[in-house]
Amino acid sequence: MTPDQARKLVLEKPTGQVDGLSTGFSDGPVGAISTAVHFWEEYAFLDDRKARQQLEAIVSPDTAGYVDEQVSEVRKLRGNAGLPPSGGTPAGITFSTTVNAVRATSLTGTEGKVVQVWMNYDRYATQADGSPDDEPLKGEATDLLLKWQGGAWKITNEPEYREKRSFPRAYFPDSHVSWADGWQQVRHAD
Repeated sequence: MTPDQARKLVLEKPTGQVDGLSTGFSDGPVGAISTAVHFWEEYAFLDDRKARQQLEAIVSPDTAGYVDEQVSEVRKLRGNAGLPPSGGTPAGITFSTTVNAVRATSLTGTEGKVVQVWMNYDRYATQADGSPDDEPLKGEATDLLLKWQGGAWKITNEPEYREKRSFPRAYFPDSHVSWADGWQQVRHAD
C-alpha cells in the first residue's frame, strides 16, 4: 500500500470564519488535521499584520511568545524577499498553498487532546500579469502541535509537548515506506 493507492482522508468542512481562519472543527483527530491543513493553506506567511491576527486567533494562551516568534519569521522572510519588514503581500501577486498529505500522531496517548500534524505541501505564486511561478515550492514539510482547548484546536509549542515530537520519513505518494510511516493524502470536503 502507498499513500497514492489508499483512500484519501476527507477533511471536515469549516462551519465559520474568524480573523481570516476557518473554524468549527470537531474535537477528534480529523478535526485536528482539518484545523492544521486549513490554517496552513490560509496562513498569511508574507503579511506580518494579517499573520499576527490569524496567530492570535489560533495560538493557545498557554504558549507565551509564540505569536511574536512567528511574526518575526514573517518579517525575516519579507526581508529576504527584498520587501520592507512590515506590510502586506506585494500588489498583484497572489499565493496559494496546497497541503498534499498529512501524518498525525497523538502526543497524549489515547486521550488525543494534543496532536502533532506533519504536512507535505506545495506553495505557488501568481504574478500580477497572471503568469505562473517559475520556481514554486514543492514537497515542503512543516508540523504543527495542536491542543484541544476552549472548544477549538489551538496551536501550542509548550515544552512538555515539543519534547514529544516525532520526525517522519520523507513523504512520497508512491512509497510503501511513507504509507507505513503514517502519511495520508488529503482531500477537502465537497
